[in-house]
Amino acid sequence: MQRSAAVQRNRLIDLNILPAELRPHRYPHWYVLGLAAVLAGCVLLIPMVTLQHSAAQETASLRDQLELITGQLQGVEMDIGRERGLRDQMAQAEQAIAELRQERASLPGAGGPLSQHLSLLYSAAPPDVRIDATSRSEKTVTASGEASSIESVIAYAEALMDSGTFSDVTITQANAGGAGLEFAVQVAQ
Repeated sequence: MQRSAAVQRNRLIDLNILPAELRPHRYPHWYVLGLAAVLAGCVLLIPMVTLQHSAAQETASLRDQLELITGQLQGVEMDIGRERGLRDQMAQAEQAIAELRQERASLPGAGGPLSQHLSLLYSAAPPDVRIDATSRSEKTVTASGEASSIESVIAYAEALMDSGTFSDVTITQANAGGAGLEFAVQVAQ
């Protein structure tokens, strides 16, 4: 027992040889524990704040990239819409071209250009026959004008038939007019 009392006494012996006024100030236990807690908090919080700051920067960068990509996607969507519109217009134009080709094939003289057949209608006319107008329907072309006599109109119709270009030549009108005979000749391929 004496030994334990001696050990306890040794614990109480102050080994500081400095006078009390020169000794460092002793802080209370709660103050030391508070400083330790603040130090531990700083050690833990500084990396967390740094991580949060870098995460915020990365998030801002990703948001900027997302906005850029969204804008690009909207541009692509508009381009796709324009392309679809152009394809629709091309399809309509191709359909119109096909319809025109079909109509052209059904017109007289579809084997060659229509201008050649119109030229033949004018060039086959005798000198006393004047062609004033031409008109066309789905399968025929009609030339109308004035002639000096019915014989000139008949000669004109025979010249058109002899050309071999038209399958049928018909005189559809022959009326006496002011200075001569008004006529109309219809040709079909």
